[in-house]
Amino acid sequence: SLYALDIKKYKEPLIVAGTDGVGTKLKLATLFNEHRYIGQDLLAMCLNDVITSGAEPLFFLDYLATSKIDVKLHTKVLKGIKKACHLVNIPLIGGETAEMPGMYNNKDYDLAGFCIGIVDKDKMINKKLIKDDDVIIGIPSTGLHSNGYSLVNKMIETKSLSIKKNYNGINLPHTLIRPTKLYSDLFKVLQNKIQIHGAAHITGGGITDNIPRILPDKYMAKIDLTSWSFPNIFKLIQEKAMLTKLDMLKTFNCGIGMVLIVNPDIVENVMNHIREHNYKCFQIGLVKNKDSNNSVNYL
Repeated sequence: SLYALDIKKYKEPLIVAGTDGVGTKLKLATLFNEHRYIGQDLLAMCLNDVITSGAEPLFFLDYLATSKIDVKLHTKVLKGIKKACHLVNIPLIGGETAEMPGMYNNKDYDLAGFCIGIVDKDKMINKKLIKDDDVIIGIPSTGLHSNGYSLVNKMIETKSLSIKKNYNGINLPHTLIRPTKLYSDLFKVLQNKIQIHGAAHITGGGITDNIPRILPDKYMAKIDLTSWSFPNIFKLIQEKAMLTKLDMLKTFNCGIGMVLIVNPDIVENVMNHIREHNYKCFQIGLVKNKDSNNSVNYL
């Protein structure tokens, strides 16, 4: 594939690349026979990582592998990817579809995605700006996104969870297959108005693992667990899997899909901008000088 880059827009352009898949959420797509949204999950897992650098996404490529092409099924998947790209105004510029008999069974398939973005060096989100007392803002997820599904699949297999049962109004198939939120529209607005010191896409490892990755070594995150409420699906999983809250926080996003770190002086301004673009947000914690070996301290 070829892409014409408008180099005049950038003084010191940096190319940002991200690749990922959707993991074992694919098993649920097959179980529920619902393949329309898995393409958005694929794009989101790559794009949401790329934008945390401050990059503008440019284009996307996909890879689909299966035992034998099922035109009806795989057209749904590929249309889902294209539709998700259209939502964020980037092209699906190319990809690969591979038939590998013997590697996959029946209608099983796997997906991988590749997102390329660009950012001017002086506009890159740089964790060197993070300092003591910076504020951590959490932006909600739309559910499990694309992480923690190995546990969920196991719970369904062992009948700890039943996809036919109603749990206090939770439609389990609908809730579990809900696509991952795409945050690029919000980042585009914020990048032009405020300085973001750090951003973390909350994926595998949850808040516990993902926030420390963007903190300089001398800092830790103090997270106030009363600042938001776990959505009901996470409460249900915690109860049925008999997990502690700490177990949940290092496995699932627990309702926070993206985190921003900003100067305390502009917190209200940032949160107002976020709300103006129809996102909820919570002030979930602070960056502090490390007082132990822990990178995250839950309060």
